[in-house]
Amino acid sequence: MGSCFYLIQLTISKIKKRAQEITVNGRKLLRSLQKEFSEKYEYLFLAFIEDQDRGKTVNVKSLKTDTKIVDARKQFSNKEISLNGRTLVNNMEKYFWDELGIAVQIAVKDYEGRKFYFPIGDYFNKLSLTKANNWAKDKGCSIIDDVKELSGKTVF
Repeated sequence: MGSCFYLIQLTISKIKKRAQEITVNGRKLLRSLQKEFSEKYEYLFLAFIEDQDRGKTVNVKSLKTDTKIVDARKQFSNKEISLNGRTLVNNMEKYFWDELGIAVQIAVKDYEGRKFYFPIGDYFNKLSLTKANNWAKDKGCSIIDDVKELSGKTVF
């Protein structure tokens, strides 16, 4: 009975974790937000990128992620950004750009022979974060296990 009870507790804990929203505040490091995001959406990578690389699929330069959000943003907004499983990919990217002046894109790992890949286009951008995560899983992408590996690099 002990191990069964423990398994139920783990399952309930995982369900609660997935149901929680991710909130964005200026005190968080970019890397901390990436880690929180990839713990909830384990097949998706939240890439903070150079402004001029928005919408690109190759030669995208990632920001250094040991920076606090307050120091990376280019505009100030009192509007709180919170992300949940129903948030659409394109809306999330738009919120970061419009409210904070930070360019972000969702990346996946190990897609069709590419180490990292930005699935852009209407189909992917209109998916909710939960559905985008399931899409990446179904496509055989890898779980995001190290959010630091792209910090400050041109990667794609």
